[in-house]
Amino acid sequence: MRCWFFILCCCVIITNAVAQRTFRAGVQAGINGCQIHGDSYSGFNAAGPVAGVSIAVNPDKKLYWLLEFQYSMKGSRKIAYPEKGDYDAFQLRLNYVELPLLVRYQHKDIYFQAGWSFGVLAKVREWDDFGEVPPRDFQRLEHASIVGIGYQINEFLAVDMRMVNSMLPIKKFAVPLYYQNRLQNLFNRGMYNNILGLTVTYRLPGRSGE
Repeated sequence: MRCWFFILCCCVIITNAVAQRTFRAGVQAGINGCQIHGDSYSGFNAAGPVAGVSIAVNPDKKLYWLLEFQYSMKGSRKIAYPEKGDYDAFQLRLNYVELPLLVRYQHKDIYFQAGWSFGVLAKVREWDDFGEVPPRDFQRLEHASIVGIGYQINEFLAVDMRMVNSMLPIKKFAVPLYYQNRLQNLFNRGMYNNILGLTVTYRLPGRSGE
């Protein structure tokens, strides 16, 4: 139900933008620094590409909407160090098709943003000490929160940094893990994607309404 409501909101925003001709399309590309809360490892040790397109509604105003359509690779990685007696290795790659919806506040050349992303898991691969293993029980849908900040270099080019965190487990645990940190214990029902993203966006020339 929440999925269809989100898609409906996006369609309303796009329709309104097209009707008023107050939109700017853009293309974006960047990289994700990735980790997974709940996999017993720590650190943003995995990296994955992110790329997509965007539509900004009324971007000449201080407060405006932004709808994106993205391919995003997430996951986790643990490197083994046999010379130190550490033979534990792990890698998880999660490929998502995502639809982020953001609200931005522009202050001169700096903008702040927050929003929600709906993602569909397109492909997953997992490795351990012995090689690739069949992944199991990963949720097909992801709901994630987004907060970030960006810098508008000029009319066409912007650089964007954001944090993206799963709101619900991407994989549930039959037995929850226990963490000494109380904040971590709030999210001990399974695995959650934690992302630090850096992207560059090129805005195409805009259209003016009548």
